Amino acid sequence: MPIAALIIPHFALRMSLLDQPELDGLPLVLTSPPNSRTVVNDCTPEATRQGVRPGMLLREVTALCPDAVFIEPNPVREATAFEEILRSLETFSPSIEIGPPGCCYVDLHGLQRHDASPEAGAVRLLRLIPPVLRPRAGIAPGKFAALCAARKAHPGSTFLIAEDVVMPFLADLPVSWLPVEPKTLTQMERLGLRTMGDVAALPMTAMQARFGKEGRRAWELSNGQDDLTVVPIQRPESVIEGITLPAPSTSRGMLLLGIEQLVRRAFKRPELRHRNVRQAQLHVLIEEGRSWEKSFSFREPAGAERIVEILSHRLQDLELQGAVERIVLHLIGLVEETTRQQLLPFLKPKRVAPISQAIHQLKQRYDDSPLYRVVEIEPWSRIPERRYALIDCDL
Repeated sequence: MPIAALIIPHFALRMSLLDQPELDGLPLVLTSPPNSRTVVNDCTPEATRQGVRPGMLLREVTALCPDAVFIEPNPVREATAFEEILRSLETFSPSIEIGPPGCCYVDLHGLQRHDASPEAGAVRLLRLIPPVLRPRAGIAPGKFAALCAARKAHPGSTFLIAEDVVMPFLADLPVSWLPVEPKTLTQMERLGLRTMGDVAALPMTAMQARFGKEGRRAWELSNGQDDLTVVPIQRPESVIEGITLPAPSTSRGMLLLGIEQLVRRAFKRPELRHRNVRQAQLHVLIEEGRSWEKSFSFREPAGAERIVEILSHRLQDLELQGAVERIVLHLIGLVEETTRQQLLPFLKPKRVAPISQAIHQLKQRYDDSPLYRVVEIEPWSRIPERRYALIDCDL
């Protein structure tokens, strides 16, 4: 059963070309994320030929490659672009699995009636990806061999590995291509294991005794033994809400206020009626085309109040790298609401009964409350509109 692996080398850098195609062919350098050491995270072959290497300080890059173009990480843009690519690939086959960054696997079984050969199917797959990304495809009986074949292919082309030549093909490849921990790779190289052929020549028991499960897996892959099948993408039920701020803001209070508004708006939708959520993803778009994202997994399915409480607590030390323009909240893993033990009536905190009853009656009549409360955001601001904000009054 042939499997195709599609890869986009230097994925984060290639994603930036979707917005700036004129940069294609220039030496591109991906900088490190904010609040970390300013080093090179990745670079295109054009930069590598001038001596640029990952881990190098940015000031060293300027001396080696004066015409280098520095690209800042933009995780939101990358995730959005990759999702669009996956949607396009799903029009070709439903059996698609996400692999390492910038890679996905496609099961070609059963597609013979559409394409004359697996190579023709891979060519049709590549046409679904923008050419500026320089995608590559590899075809082999197993996922690992297909990935290695894709890495050997030229940009925009396919590389086919027949079943009877998988082992000779893998024998000359470096052990650094094996999916094992960097520490294990370092130990292998110190023992003189440079290629997969060196690993395949050893007894399996010796590799397992020295490196444990990773050693056994490395030996199996080096010998072409890969029985893992393509696991199609499972898309859990989710809800997405977004809000564009009236004016870019660097205030953490404004960010939390926007998140609270998004959570309450999401839980008013029919999909979340009497339901809780297992995970939340927060995407923040920052001015000058930058972005920030973070995922939050909840120990127990959470409702609106609990989500606001958790996000407020976990973002206490957040330092924004610029003014926020837009906030997008993605709630994933919708489950039926479970019953919880409530406090006894005499232990509940006191509430303003008349206002609560008025809000309840207004919601029953108009399906929403026209009452708002004033929240202090940036009291130090010289702009009156930024000092306070109005949010829904939901007592």
